Parts: sequence; C-alpha cells; structure tokens
Amino acid sequence: MSRAVVFLLLYLIAPLVRAEKLQVALYDTDYPPYHFADSGHKGLVDELLIRFAEKYNHDIQYILVPEVRSQHLLDAGKVDVRLESEQWYRGNKQYYWSDSIAVVEDILVMPSGCHIPAIDELGGYVLMARFGYTYPEFEALFASGKLHREDFYSEIDMLSALVDMQQNQRVAVIAKNTLQWYASKNNAFKKFTVSDYSVGKAAMQLQFTYNEKGKRMSEQFNEFMKNLKSSGEFAKIESNYQ
Repeated sequence: MSRAVVFLLLYLIAPLVRAEKLQVALYDTDYPPYHFADSGHKGLVDELLIRFAEKYNHDIQYILVPEVRSQHLLDAGKVDVRLESEQWYRGNKQYYWSDSIAVVEDILVMPSGCHIPAIDELGGYVLMARFGYTYPEFEALFASGKLHREDFYSEIDMLSALVDMQQNQRVAVIAKNTLQWYASKNNAFKKFTVSDYSVGKAAMQLQFTYNEKGKRMSEQFNEFMKNLKSSGEFAKIESNYQ
C-alpha cells in the first residue's frame, strides 16, 4: 500500500475517532462529596464524568459557574449538561434527564444546644440556604413571609457562619452527606445540632439539553451508569465518597 493511500485512509478515518465535545456546567464552589471546584480534587460526579468521557471518547469542557448561571447557560444552548434534580426543577422547559447518580437528603442544622422545631413551627426564623436552590418544603413559608431566606454561595460558608453564631433564630438547610463530609474534616462541624427529620430528598441527576445531542448523550450516560451498577463497580466508586 502506497504512502499516499495510507495518508488518505488516515484522513478519512480521523473524523470518525475524533472526540466529541461535551460542555458541562458545574458549580464554581465545592459541593462535597459530589463535586469540587478545585481541579486538584474530585468528587463522585467528577469521577463519573471522567470515566464516561473515557469510555465514549468525549472531550469534556468544564464551565464552573454559580447554580443560577448554569441553568441560563443550558437554556441558551451554551452548555450541553448541568447538575440538577428533575424533582426539584421548577421551570417549564423540556430536557433529557439521566438516571439517578445519588440520592440527596436535606436536613436542618443549628448551633450546638439549640432546639430545631418542626417545619410548621419555623415562623420567624431565618433559613440559611444555598443561592439558586429550590426548597419545596419551604417555598410556601417563603411566599407567606413567615420564613425568611438568607442565601449563601456554598455550604462551607453556611457552616462557618453557624460556628460563630450565638443567636438561635437561624437554621441552615444542607445535604446530609455534605455535612458529614465537612464534619470528617473539621471537628468544629461535629458539634452542630442536626434535625432528626428530613426536609427534602431527591435524586441527583444530569440535566441535558432537549436536542438530538442531549438525547444521545443522556442515553449513553444512562447505559454507562447501568453497566457500572450491574457490574458492582459503581458501589466501589461510591464507597470512596462516603
């Protein structure tokens, strides 16, 4: 076979094996144990995306932005996918959704020694929440003005504020796994009072654009997750982030 023919074949084959670009919008702050903004660390979602890209030959390009901004970018078609829960999404647009990556359970947290009342007794309190997040259990209380909302850009900001807080009229809502991760790194975070009830539970998913690429990518990711789980590999990966 001549050299010219070899070059021609390589030229024709190259586009077929070229990695397809996948633009992913993730938080620009840490959300342990699922995601870390620092490229030197990775969370569960980060590792799954890396493995997914390797298996299907995708070139992942990360865009780290605040929660609200990531939704705007997805709707504008400037990214292909972001993190979200279909159960907690409050818009009216159509998307392709991945199967569950993890179940996120929200709890309430207050300074040590405080009593956490029932949800219907939180009138007059301030709920420390993550900016851009929706909290179905509290939206009616926000709307009525019975419960005030104070937004933070990360869970670590909320927890740090609670450590220094003397008054007991503020209560933070945070994912149980996230609190456990931070408490394992900082003894000060082990002293909080934690609610004995959940204030929300939903599947963490990938939210893909509603187009042909989004459909194809979501189907690939669901196949990828199904294979990981059936082989037992997902359980091994997940155990590294608990």
